[in-house]
Amino acid sequence: MDNILTVLQMRLDTLLLIIVRVSGIMLLAPIFNQRGFSTLGKAGTSFFLALIVFFSLPAEKLPPVPSELFPYALTVVQEALLGVAIGFILQFVFSAIMIAGQMIDVQLGLGIVSVIDPLWGGQAPISGNFLQLLALLIFVIFDGHLLIVKALIESFHTIPITQALWGQVDAGAMADYMARVFSGVFLTGIQLAMPILAVTLITDFALAIVARTVPQLNIFVVGVPLKLLVGLAAMWVLIPFYLDALDKLFSIDFDQLSGFLRFFYPSTPQQ
Repeated sequence: MDNILTVLQMRLDTLLLIIVRVSGIMLLAPIFNQRGFSTLGKAGTSFFLALIVFFSLPAEKLPPVPSELFPYALTVVQEALLGVAIGFILQFVFSAIMIAGQMIDVQLGLGIVSVIDPLWGGQAPISGNFLQLLALLIFVIFDGHLLIVKALIESFHTIPITQALWGQVDAGAMADYMARVFSGVFLTGIQLAMPILAVTLITDFALAIVARTVPQLNIFVVGVPLKLLVGLAAMWVLIPFYLDALDKLFSIDFDQLSGFLRFFYPSTPQQ
């Protein structure tokens, strides 16, 4: 025990840098960034994960840190940026789900209705909230939280502390890569919503035909609840397909994270 405390005292500056990167990841990573996960819990989790990383890394992955204040502060900023970037990429699927939920709600006539999201604490579309809870459940079932911890530890093997040399990164290529990640979020959201949108579009065509055939029928009174019922039924039928899609999207998400980390090795070609 005394030896452990001695090592921590000697390398406290190194441990603090590890905590900074871990905290940046915990800030945005799925599960850990939820409202139900208290600030104290996040701080404690970040600290203990940092301790695990500190004692599990080989000596060559823990290079000396700057001894002067300004270089050390710059290193802290670099580690924080790297952690936040990793957490942001891991949030990819859940952002796409919220976009899909908003599009579905508009088509089902629920665009002006929102609920309090228990995960974020703010307002969220009803369909998006349901799909997000479903995705979170699938994420935990497939050990996504453990994969986040694994990705966190591997980030220190890939990019040791003080080695996140942002100045040597190809800024143009990274900007293009992140733009593709951003566009992928919107494209994935549209793809997730497309089956429901197609069903509601067919329902609209059917209602239009009925309105022309039976002009005495108040189509608005019948159409709004009918679209909602058809949309919810379609969502229920599509749940098995959504489960399979979410599993594949989570795999793509971690692949994108690996692609981002490779930017810190310019010799590695980017896809």
